[in-house]
Amino acid sequence: MRFVVGYVPDRRGKDAVNLATTLAGAREAVLDIVVVLPVDEASLDMYSPDRAYQAELEKNGEEWLARALAHVPEGVQATGRVCRAASITEGLIEAAAASEAGGDAGSEAEAIVVGASHRGVLGEMLIGSIASSLLHSAPVPVALAPAGYEPSASVTRITCAIGEREGAEALLDTAIQAAAVRDIPLRLVSLVALDPDPSADSQDSRVEAAQEHVERLVARAREALPSADVSGTVGSGHTLEECVTSLEFEPSEFVLLGSSRLAASHRVFLSATAHRISRALSVPMVVIPRDHVAPVVN
Repeated sequence: MRFVVGYVPDRRGKDAVNLATTLAGAREAVLDIVVVLPVDEASLDMYSPDRAYQAELEKNGEEWLARALAHVPEGVQATGRVCRAASITEGLIEAAAASEAGGDAGSEAEAIVVGASHRGVLGEMLIGSIASSLLHSAPVPVALAPAGYEPSASVTRITCAIGEREGAEALLDTAIQAAAVRDIPLRLVSLVALDPDPSADSQDSRVEAAQEHVERLVARAREALPSADVSGTVGSGHTLEECVTSLEFEPSEFVLLGSSRLAASHRVFLSATAHRISRALSVPMVVIPRDHVAPVVN
């Protein structure tokens, strides 16, 4: 089992390592920490300033990797590598496709783990350029840590925000499998944004419909996990962001989201709704590819 951790030499890198450490928890998982450098352009002149620059860049990359590995707590297995790619996104996706160092050699990664933008305030999930690229192209789940994320010993609960559109069944199956493998509680959530003008009866009916939807999801999950702690709740508010903030979250849980219906098969593509949800989250989120069938972080 392997998590690819995208490390950059700022707060994002530290947050990514912290989240990967939490996801690994007490499980036999390997953190595959990857530092991606720009492609080394060929030069025929061994004394070219470009060669000196590339040598210095390589040295910096090794120093950043050492810093990342030093941040991994004792008891968590980690390997690392410096690679070259046209972009950080491309390098991480290539690293996720097959392991070159440690872990299950040749196996696809369980997820790519990165940090939110360093421009965001502490606890905020501001999606930066690297995360955005991954959230619109990755072939494996993408885990995003909020700014300033502090690690926990392990994940203690999974919250899955799930609607009724295409792809909901696959998302529910993934949530059930992930909770089962980790033997932790699963909370299923339906979000209802209420218009400020409609009648109270109309709003009540929408909340009631959402509650019935959640109850059906919980019944199915309990059928698959008869001994597990499965719960359901409805988050409501005037906006989608208010729906999210109306819920209570544990620091050691993560929120599981599905990809847009517009996503290519087996690719992550963050929907507009999921993006709005992310802006209100104070805990990590994991977005799975469309048609994902394996446990997200087992």
